[in-house]
Amino acid sequence: MRAFKGCDRGRGQTLVRACVSARAVAARALARGHRAVGAPFPDEGRGRSGRAGQFCGLVGERLVQGLCLNHAGLGCGHVLSRFVTFRLGGDPASPIADTADRGDLARPPDRPDVGPVPGAVTRFARRHGLFGAVLLAGAAVRVIAMLGFRGPLWTPDSTRYIRGAVQLAPSSVRPSGYSVMLWLLEPLHSLTAVVALQHLMGLAIGVTGYALLRRTGLPGWGAAAAMVPVLLSAYAIQLEHFIMSDTLFALLVMIAVAVMLWWPTPPVWACALAGLLLAAAALARSEGIPLLIVFLVFLVSKSGGWRTAASVLVISAAVAIPVAGYAAWYDLAHGTFELTSSTGAFLYGGVATFADCAKIKPPDPERQLCLNVPVSERKWPDYYIWSGPISSLPGGPFGQRADSLGKSFALQAIRAQPLDYLRTVSRYFWKDFLPPPSIHSHDITERNRAQHLNEFMFAVRSPRQASPQTARDFSKYDPAGPGARVVQPYAGWIRAYQRYIIVPGPLLGAIVLGGLGGLAVAWRRFGGPAQLPWLVGLCLLVAPAAIAESYPRYLVSDVPLLCVAAALSIQQIAGAAKRSRAGPGSRWRRRLGSRSGAFTEFR
Repeated sequence: MRAFKGCDRGRGQTLVRACVSARAVAARALARGHRAVGAPFPDEGRGRSGRAGQFCGLVGERLVQGLCLNHAGLGCGHVLSRFVTFRLGGDPASPIADTADRGDLARPPDRPDVGPVPGAVTRFARRHGLFGAVLLAGAAVRVIAMLGFRGPLWTPDSTRYIRGAVQLAPSSVRPSGYSVMLWLLEPLHSLTAVVALQHLMGLAIGVTGYALLRRTGLPGWGAAAAMVPVLLSAYAIQLEHFIMSDTLFALLVMIAVAVMLWWPTPPVWACALAGLLLAAAALARSEGIPLLIVFLVFLVSKSGGWRTAASVLVISAAVAIPVAGYAAWYDLAHGTFELTSSTGAFLYGGVATFADCAKIKPPDPERQLCLNVPVSERKWPDYYIWSGPISSLPGGPFGQRADSLGKSFALQAIRAQPLDYLRTVSRYFWKDFLPPPSIHSHDITERNRAQHLNEFMFAVRSPRQASPQTARDFSKYDPAGPGARVVQPYAGWIRAYQRYIIVPGPLLGAIVLGGLGGLAVAWRRFGGPAQLPWLVGLCLLVAPAAIAESYPRYLVSDVPLLCVAAALSIQQIAGAAKRSRAGPGSRWRRRLGSRSGAFTEFR
């Protein structure tokens, strides 16, 4: 007998209805002489009506008293199915006595005469053993990385984060959410502890994705397979070892998506929590701000009515209030109500590769940003941020004047040359799905991408050496300074690992297409549950290309979301194929079966 599946945890009225339904069905079955799953009813010395009464008395007692509610993680429907299963040779007076010899149950200490309740550890290991192996492998690789490179790896951006943590103040280049995290960890005076925490965050991203996939109905092997690129990719492990905001950002966004998908229709309080997580992600990396639009689209596509309107208002307020508070803090420090003063420089770098002032005809203040170099001979966007005309403005490329003129120039260039802008964005976006760039390429932009990729790898030679000023900045946070000590043979192992175990561009493209296929199959439901993670991942793919240029580093935070979307899409495609094979009559059989009462099947 399959027990009725609809009872929620801790709801007394539902439990009483379940008991009443169980009594009615059992009484009818006993009157007909039916038997339970796989075993006849013992009928010696007992009347059928008395048997049904005893059975329902025991079931009702356990349900209403709450003894069956999720003991060791079981749902009440599962426990009820154990209550109504009889076995030949079991004690007729106790329908659950036959479970005593199953070996997977633990006997409640206060009821020695009652059959045992499932052992949580055994059942948990049996259900999640494959993912546990993948998680253990990911943890082992991260331990090897910690042993081989003892200390943090860093870039010039890391120095800004450290300065913002030592003297807590909003940065003009990037939002200071990551610096706030470092500030909270400053009492440890250990950057190695920060690196260890980031490796744990990487594992937490995989655990969150796996839990979400299991929640939505994927089998254990499917959910575990989807998290292999997340937990084992060397790109992710490399970034976790750097003093960078990427891992924190990826974790916050993944949890926000999981919170929204945990229920078929997220409750209002879950929307508030997701909004706060999005706000924290936006203050770690500014690419998180456009994600609010994706979440709003997801909410509106679910349903209408007052609950959707309330959810939209709550999540918008939960994002807007912390972000506005940070902007007010930035205003106190820098005199402008912004998150940073670097947006203009990055936008200018993005359009500098194609902008033609003969077509733009900018006013005099912006004309000083025009380039005299032919478009065919121009370099990559970052070059014009640090070495272009914008860097010579008062306050440098990240000053307020550069921010204002850079934004104005970039918007004029996009309006005057929209096709050139779309062509540039498409080219950068397409490069994300190509094999890793080569440092020996004839294309100067490809060599720059390869150099950027190598900058975030475990160095084959000694790690980057710090300047005296950088060393002083790091020493204020951690007396050990910025140096990472290389220890063999572990460093050699992790260097060899990063050459082979990665998520290359073609594999990322296949993951994106897999997610898109599921959205197409579930178009009547606006893409189904795969809609949100796929759109968020796509937004994070497009944003860097649309602003300046997409580098391999930016793809790491996209992979977990796109893997979740691909797994959900494959589930949707498989379900559609199964329904198609079953034929049109199966839909009516399912509808009739759903109305048959509390129990979907009795045999």
